Amino acid sequence: MSSKIKALLSDENKKKVLNLVYSIGAAAIFNMVIQLLVYPYFERRLGADRYGVALSVLSLIAITAGTCGYAVNCSRLLGVEKGRTESGDYNLILLAMGILGSVIGISYLFYLKLATPITVVLYVLLMFTTMLRYYAEVEFRISTNFFRYMIYYVLISVGYAAGLLLFRISGQWMLTLILGETLAFLYVCFCGTIFRPPFFKRTKNLIPIISSIGFVFLSAFIDNITLHADRILLLAITGDGTAVTTYYIASLVGKIVSMLTLPINAIIISYLVRYRGELTAKIWTVIIGAAMVFGAVGFGGCMLVSPILIRILYPDNVGEVMPYLAPAILGQIFYFVSGVLMMVLLRFKGEKKQFFFNGAYAIEFFACVAIGTVLGGLNGFVWSILVANAIRFFAAVIWGFLGKKQSTVPEES
Repeated sequence: MSSKIKALLSDENKKKVLNLVYSIGAAAIFNMVIQLLVYPYFERRLGADRYGVALSVLSLIAITAGTCGYAVNCSRLLGVEKGRTESGDYNLILLAMGILGSVIGISYLFYLKLATPITVVLYVLLMFTTMLRYYAEVEFRISTNFFRYMIYYVLISVGYAAGLLLFRISGQWMLTLILGETLAFLYVCFCGTIFRPPFFKRTKNLIPIISSIGFVFLSAFIDNITLHADRILLLAITGDGTAVTTYYIASLVGKIVSMLTLPINAIIISYLVRYRGELTAKIWTVIIGAAMVFGAVGFGGCMLVSPILIRILYPDNVGEVMPYLAPAILGQIFYFVSGVLMMVLLRFKGEKKQFFFNGAYAIEFFACVAIGTVLGGLNGFVWSILVANAIRFFAAVIWGFLGKKQSTVPEES
């Protein structure tokens, strides 16, 4: 028994616990600044209509820049085991993705009749800096230095807070976010190695890297679409802005918890790429149990904190929100837990298989939510999201027990 206790208290295990604390701390600080400081300030300064437009632009940024940066991030991390470490290949891909994402965003600005020289320039800057922020995390994932990862997100948060002053002076809300993203990029430039010259030198690995990125990109794109499409679907089907507001408030704390998927997954994949063993049924059972415990604790914490936070931030909406609180939060918790399981399965099942899994989930999600909303309005919408994400969780659990166990890095796509 004493030997097991000593093993648990080893320096390596202490490092893993500290890394988890740093990673969650980074996400907590970042999301608190966004949800409790930046977004409320945007709403007060812009008003309801312009704030809604800003949120729609931010959703597009999250889907395009977030997906691109995350996909290249994962590909570079997984490429370490294959000797694909040259920055030039990844920078070329990021440049191409950034240009394409900027074209999509500028087209959207024209559609909204908001395209001016200043908004176009700011959008392009926000697109590239956000994409680079998602990508640059790989610096700390490769080295498993999650203390610096926390500093990285603290700098982003400080930049966002300071950027509110730029917004107040200029009236341009995008400057708030650009400042935070730029601080993070500069931090990695000075303290890391992934942004060292030659910046755009192509190697023989470019095509295999593009192939690897492809399925990760498509999987992440599907994931982001389902994550950000809930309010769009609800408004499109019901035409009721109040219903959208009610759901947003009810799921707010749950969404914050679900965003912890990213930092936790960063730790998981960072260690799994070095793991040479198999995903046995016993190990998978332990992973499922740990994820469920974490999810249960998260649900209890959200149910405790949400009523307090809602009464502080949205006192006029308490009555409308409370009936939907539990199912809205539980739906986000299922999304969070299944996201953690999917990162483990990415390591052992490969990018291609995960893409098809996520594709099936997207079809199931949209079908379930559309039918539920048509039949039950807001109530049907909230419960159908819970059902859709619960199905994703149980499907991931079953998938982990199926098929041949692998001990290699994810397959080539």
